[in-house]
Amino acid sequence: MQKTEVKQRVVGTILLGLISIMLLSAGQTSLKFGLNAIGGVSLADGVAGIFKLLQTPWIIVGFGLYGLSAVLWLDVLSKLDFSLAFPMVGLTYIFTLLIGRFFFGETIGWERMIGVAFILGGIFFLVRSGSSG
Repeated sequence: MQKTEVKQRVVGTILLGLISIMLLSAGQTSLKFGLNAIGGVSLADGVAGIFKLLQTPWIIVGFGLYGLSAVLWLDVLSKLDFSLAFPMVGLTYIFTLLIGRFFFGETIGWERMIGVAFILGGIFFLVRSGSSG
């Protein structure tokens, strides 16, 4: 394989990883909507709580999105170095922070914004090292 083909493969796999991570974040969002709709759940609810969860459309969609994300992630893990692929999951922090703010009205302080900046910086350097080396 030529160097440009390898680079294109890595970039394509990183894009697939981003899709997987976005689906993971969407799954988390769906689960949160579902839990809000039923007033939460407790392990003390036992089997009744599990049945309650499995009858909630948002929960079902959330699990489906998780499953699809996991299948795509398997493809990513099979093609990228583990030390490059796994840290990309840090993007879920950024996506869920934004979702929390815009969908759930959560407050985002400056400490969280600095954390996001560090995560983005780290991911930038990881992706750069993966596509050049």
